[in-house]
Amino acid sequence: MKHWRLTLSALALSAATALPAMAETIKIAMNGAEDIETNSEYAFVVGFRDALAGTAFEVEVFPSDALGGEKERLGQTSQGLIQMNLAAATSPASISPMLRGLIMPFMFRSAAEFDQVIAETDLLDQINAPLIDNGLRLVAFTQRGLDAGIFNSRQPVATLDDLTGLRMRALDKGQVAFFQVLGVQSTVVAWGEVANALQTGIVDGYVNPPNAALRTGHTQYLKHYTPAALAPSLRAVVVSEDWWADLSEADRATISAAIDAGTAANRAWVAEWSGKVDALFAEAGVTVTELAPGERDKMLALSEAVHKQVMSEDELAAYAAAIGQVRK
Repeated sequence: MKHWRLTLSALALSAATALPAMAETIKIAMNGAEDIETNSEYAFVVGFRDALAGTAFEVEVFPSDALGGEKERLGQTSQGLIQMNLAAATSPASISPMLRGLIMPFMFRSAAEFDQVIAETDLLDQINAPLIDNGLRLVAFTQRGLDAGIFNSRQPVATLDDLTGLRMRALDKGQVAFFQVLGVQSTVVAWGEVANALQTGIVDGYVNPPNAALRTGHTQYLKHYTPAALAPSLRAVVVSEDWWADLSEADRATISAAIDAGTAANRAWVAEWSGKVDALFAEAGVTVTELAPGERDKMLALSEAVHKQVMSEDELAAYAAAIGQVRK
């Protein structure tokens, strides 16, 4: 009888050790579709997920605001209900005001310079300090496409004067201030309401990268684009700090490598997609108008007042130091 009990115990132990370990699920929330053809953020997700194949982690994606808008997803991430959130770059700016610098017009010379600043300076650490205290950590940035330009529904824009008769959609108060120094009227409109605002004439256009209008179908209203290269088209990869802190050193290294793979996939997507922009604009009936010589320099000079209006002296000094470090 004793031998029988021992045999059963041995079989139970053998069966238990033979069972595969349960994979940990990483929930990723985003506001776009699971469409690798049009959504650069989904390219990040695919790269991240593929890099985790064969590890102790599996990825579950919640697209198209399935878990709520920007504010709701950020709150769920801070509570640890979502492990990873692909968010608007300034979504946590109420917690870390330094984030506003990421979308300031002409803060960075290019998206490549921005990547270099993040990789080679402590700017991200400074941005993260108040976020971490509130249960969030910014771990990477995705790019949506080319640098932001000017879309509108009414006329070609080659000069500042061409802008003054338009009413533009603003992302936030900082963008309102930018349009104001340009002498342009604007109004803040939530992204989900933009199509209706364009259709009804509440606004005539917005500042965004080409992909923003092309992937949303806004080109049915926006027939004019000016590639002004105002700012890199950034979004943020935010994780739950509680989740991040609880990872073992080995698991955190695995996740970090996957984040790097996702970022590389996003950048590769943008590089490939950039070569298709002209054809996509032509197909959508969008006219591309370059800025006249000297007009971008005028915008750049005017934007300095916006930086000082939206950001504190200490914040501007931190950006200047980090950018100066990579420009040496």
